[in-house]
Amino acid sequence: MKFGLALCLMVFGAAPLRAQEFGLTGAQIVQGGQMPDGRALAALVLTLAPGWKTYWRSPGEGGLPPEFDWSASTNLAEITPIWPNPQVFDVGGIANIGYEETLVLPLAITAKTPALPVLLQGNITIGVCKDICMPAELALTAQVTGNAPALQIIDAALAQRPLSAQNAGVSALSCTAADIKDGLRVQMTLTMPKWAGIAAETVVVEHADRKIWASAVQMQRAGDVISANFDLVPPQAKPFALNGGDLRITLLAGAQVAEIQGCQIP
Repeated sequence: MKFGLALCLMVFGAAPLRAQEFGLTGAQIVQGGQMPDGRALAALVLTLAPGWKTYWRSPGEGGLPPEFDWSASTNLAEITPIWPNPQVFDVGGIANIGYEETLVLPLAITAKTPALPVLLQGNITIGVCKDICMPAELALTAQVTGNAPALQIIDAALAQRPLSAQNAGVSALSCTAADIKDGLRVQMTLTMPKWAGIAAETVVVEHADRKIWASAVQMQRAGDVISANFDLVPPQAKPFALNGGDLRITLLAGAQVAEIQGCQIP
C-alpha cells in the first residue's frame, strides 16, 4: 500500500467537498430516527467517485483503519458506529475490506442530557483507494436532536448488518492459544454450514483492545468445519493471558456476513 498523500478536508454539516481529484466527493453527518432502545440515530455518509473505495473498521492486510475522535462534541455521553456489511476487494494483489463508492455508517448516540441536542464534532481519518491509497482527514460537525424522523438511507444501512451466530447457523466455536515470542498464536475451530453459491470465504478476527494487533487469518474448510489460525501481538510484544470473550470473529462470503462475539477457550 502507498500512503503518500495526506488530504485535509474541512467539512461542516452537509457542505460538499471540493476534492474530486482525490476520489472523495462528499462527506456529511445526517440525522434521523432512533434505535429500539431509544438512542438517537445519525450517520456518516461518504460519497466517492466511481472506482474508488474506503475501508471497513478492520481493513485487511494493507488497509488504513478508520479513526474517529468525537472528544470535542457537546452533550455526548456515548457514540457507537454500526458497520454495515462490507465486501472483500483486491488492491494491488492484496485483499482488503471496505465499501465501493458510498458508505452510510449509522451512529447510535446517547446524550448526557436527553432533553438537549448533541453537537457532534468529529475528527475522522479514513483511507480512500483506487490505484493507490491515501489517508483523508475530515472535520465534521452536526447537531442531533434525538427526535428527527427516520431517514431511509440510515434504515437501509441498518438492514445490512451481519447475521448473528445463531442466524448464521454456528453450532460450535472454540479457540486454543499458545505463546509465541511476541504474543499468541490462536487455533480456532468454527462449525457452520457454507452458504450456497459462495466460493470464497474470509475470516477476520479482532481483539476488543484495538492496540492488540491481529494477523490475517489462515483458514481452510472441510464440510461444515472451518479450521483457522492467527496471531495476536500486544504493544509490549510478549505473551499475555487471552480472554476469549474479547475476540470478535467475522465471516465474509460475498454479500453474506456473519459476526460472532467471543470464542470459548477450554
